[in-house]
Amino acid sequence: MMPSGDGAPRILAGFGDWLGAEGYPRLSPHRGIDVAVRMGADVLAAADGRVTVARDNRDLCGLIVVIDHDHGLRTVYCHFSEIAVRVGDSVKRGQRIGAVGTSGQRALPGFEHVHLELQRGHDVKDIEDPLPRIVGCFEGTKQYRADRLVLTYPVKC
Repeated sequence: MMPSGDGAPRILAGFGDWLGAEGYPRLSPHRGIDVAVRMGADVLAAADGRVTVARDNRDLCGLIVVIDHDHGLRTVYCHFSEIAVRVGDSVKRGQRIGAVGTSGQRALPGFEHVHLELQRGHDVKDIEDPLPRIVGCFEGTKQYRADRLVLTYPVKC
């Protein structure tokens, strides 16, 4: 997630939007949020969990990481330039899981971003807006509820 001029992340496309981060119309409502990102920036795990997908999806998502979390939640991250985790890895909230890129069919240069999607259980149709669950940036000394997410881009708290 790329900070805006004041250091805060900037959302390019919200949950349910019909326009993508690049301004192109979508065929269906957006399943997550797209947050502007500086190319190569670290992407952080939004919560503790286990990596279930880490590969090139060869579709709109490109290089993808999926993490299963407690409370039946899973997060999906797309458009990486590099994946830093493997399937089966346990990750901690705030751990680096990859780097921002423009992989995928619609992630064009100049529109670097991380797509963050929140799913319930393993049914990819059961999605929800991740934004209401985000409680801010990651602080290593802070305690977070397991059902809450932190920003996936390391901004100064």
